[in-house]
Amino acid sequence: MTKYIQLLLIFCVSQYIQAQFEFSGNVSDNFSNATAYLITIDDYNKIDLFITEQIIQESKIDSLGKFIFKGDFLASENKFYKIYIDNCNTEITDYNHLLNQCDDSNSIIFIANNSDKIYFPLNDLSQMFCSMKFTRLQNIAISKIDSVQESLLINLHDTKSDGQRKVIYKNYFQKLKKYSQSFNEPLIELYTYHIYSDNKSFTRPYYLTDIKHSDYYTNLLKRLKQKYPKSDYSQQFQQDLAKDKVQFKNNKTSFWIPILATLLAISILLNMLFIKQKIKKKKTVDYKTILSAQEQKVFELMHQKLANKEIAEQLFISVSTVKTHINSIYTKLSISSRKDISHFF
Repeated sequence: MTKYIQLLLIFCVSQYIQAQFEFSGNVSDNFSNATAYLITIDDYNKIDLFITEQIIQESKIDSLGKFIFKGDFLASENKFYKIYIDNCNTEITDYNHLLNQCDDSNSIIFIANNSDKIYFPLNDLSQMFCSMKFTRLQNIAISKIDSVQESLLINLHDTKSDGQRKVIYKNYFQKLKKYSQSFNEPLIELYTYHIYSDNKSFTRPYYLTDIKHSDYYTNLLKRLKQKYPKSDYSQQFQQDLAKDKVQFKNNKTSFWIPILATLLAISILLNMLFIKQKIKKKKTVDYKTILSAQEQKVFELMHQKLANKEIAEQLFISVSTVKTHINSIYTKLSISSRKDISHFF
């Protein structure tokens, strides 16, 4: 019996030693019967989503309201992870989870590797994920970034004009970006980049301008590749930068689109007038073959600026006959006045 107990103790100790990472914590009373999920984040653009395929471990909340994740299967390098808990449904494949629409949920995102130990106790107000005991400062960096966001935007609700809001947004962008660099961890800067560069973010216009003039993003990409050469984050970041630089150019050139459209319309109009004149000029070659002999005489006298009466006297015909010839000339040559006659000469 004693030997059996010793073997059991050795087995338990060996299992504990083998488990190199450990993420544990306590939940508030409303999550006492829920299940906690440990999720790996492979795409930082989907960091806010609950993706069932990314669940790597589950932990049932025990009677004391505690969950624990541990093992020896995480990456040895830093990576984004999420702990997610909700009361929507025990079936994680239902639409509430897939569409990320569960209101009765709570989660926390952090940076860790296979050797980290993090504990998430309840705070003095019995709120979960508001306090952390950690191995390294990088583990809580995301929480600190989120807290800084709140402090930078605290005066936003008191603003009364777009001008005031623009000042707050620009200040938020600059300070958030600078604060993320203080941790000396490219993944923290990447998380912050995701915040201010997102398509729905009010700071995106400032970011799009910044990537044109700053070499910060190129340097960040280099540091990501150096520190995490096997990570997919670097490739994603490189692709996002390429797309955003193209969008900046498109936004910049969009200012000229109305002007270019107007110039194009003017050009088309001038071309049409030119073609019309060219057609008229082309007809000058054929006017003698189109008009009768008498009409040609009338036409040539019209070109000499003679009045109808003068033409009648010179050709020994009546004025009414001159008018008849003129009407026929206008019809045959597709002209409407004497102003168009000069083109045929």
